[in-house]
Parts: sequence; C-alpha cells; structure tokens
Amino acid sequence: MDFDFTIEGEDHPRRAFRARVVGLGARVHSRGRDYPVKDISATGLGLLDETRGFRQGESLVLDLEIHGKAFLRDLPATVARVHEHGVVGLDFLELDRRVEQRLDKFVLEIQKRLIDLRKAREMARRSDAPDADPSGDRNQGPPRDASNS
Repeated sequence: MDFDFTIEGEDHPRRAFRARVVGLGARVHSRGRDYPVKDISATGLGLLDETRGFRQGESLVLDLEIHGKAFLRDLPATVARVHEHGVVGLDFLELDRRVEQRLDKFVLEIQKRLIDLRKAREMARRSDAPDADPSGDRNQGPPRDASNS
C-alpha cells in the first residue's frame, strides 16, 4: 500500500483485525490447562489469566479449541505483553503455511459474519424508524400528477 491512515480514537494501531469468538479457548501445553481467549487475529491472541502467571518474553505452545474441541494444534507463541487486568497478549511465531492459512481463513470468516450482522442490525434499525421509506428513496418529493405534465 502507498498510503497510511488512522481511525479516530485509535491510540495504538493494530497489526491485524481482532475478533472475539464465543467458546474459543487456548490450551497452553506447559500449563496443562485451558484459558479463555478474549480476542484473536492472524498474528496473535489475547487470553484471560486470572492468576497472572505469564511473563513477557515467555515462549509457549498452545492448541486453539472451540467449545472444547481442538481446532488448531501446536501453535508456537510468545508472550508479548501482560496487562494488569489479567489479559495476556500472545504473538504467534513462524506458523507453517497450512496452519497460517487455516488461521487466516478463520479470522476472515469471523470478519464476514460481523459485517453481515452489522448490516442486518442497520437494516432492522432503519426499518423500525417511523419515517422509513421502504424504497430507500427519500429525495423524491411529493408524487406528481401525470395529467398536468
């Protein structure tokens, strides 16, 4: 791309779109337990850790699970940041091509569903408005009498 932009209110631009997925978890091999995933992108994820046991720079291997079923296995990651409120930011490391493609496809599918959901909500909101015009043409003015033309 030959241009750059920022979104109003955006303090730190993201490297990739982040999505929230209900039921998504991360099983961290070295910990032998599952953690809820706050959000995920093609480059990493945020997980919730109430114990605050992770340390910045720590290397991990994890499995992504959806409702307890493994979706992607053996993902190498590193702890990029640990927030005070229990969110741990992980960056994925050197994923093989097949895993990277599955992850990209997963995040893209989430994006598409969110867009569809937003469009449906906007359409419902517009149709609930008292002055909604079903044709969508609000600049038509009063009907013309064809006999006076």
